[in-house]
Amino acid sequence: PQLDLQRGRDWSYLSATNQLSLNTLNGRRKVDFVCKGFDQYLDQTKWKFGSLKMLQLRGKWYIHLSATTAIPEFEAEQAVHVVGIDRGLRFLAACYDEKGKSILFSGQNILRKRRKYKKLRAELQAKGTKSAKRRLKKIG
Repeated sequence: PQLDLQRGRDWSYLSATNQLSLNTLNGRRKVDFVCKGFDQYLDQTKWKFGSLKMLQLRGKWYIHLSATTAIPEFEAEQAVHVVGIDRGLRFLAACYDEKGKSILFSGQNILRKRRKYKKLRAELQAKGTKSAKRRLKKIG
């Protein structure tokens, strides 16, 4: 399960108690959370928070918090070379720079590998033997 929450309506950060206040069907709930190594980014005077994505993985809940800040020491004139990278499905990445050069990184090798393991999983699941189940655990 996962959900997207909008700041101000669905969630807020309580800096005094270092908790998240989440909007639930049973009213707002205050939740403690652990932020290992990222405490410096919770300063609301320097960072502006945006949406929050909560997802559950292996029995634990994780959050992905979007935050923005101004970088005063950066000026556009300092940029010497600008490259845009677009991640995609058919091509893993398409890169383009200000000089008009572009590079496409094909995803065919990865698609072939995915197809191979999908087929292997299907065969092992259809077999249903004890050794097939062990093999399924190994390949994930």
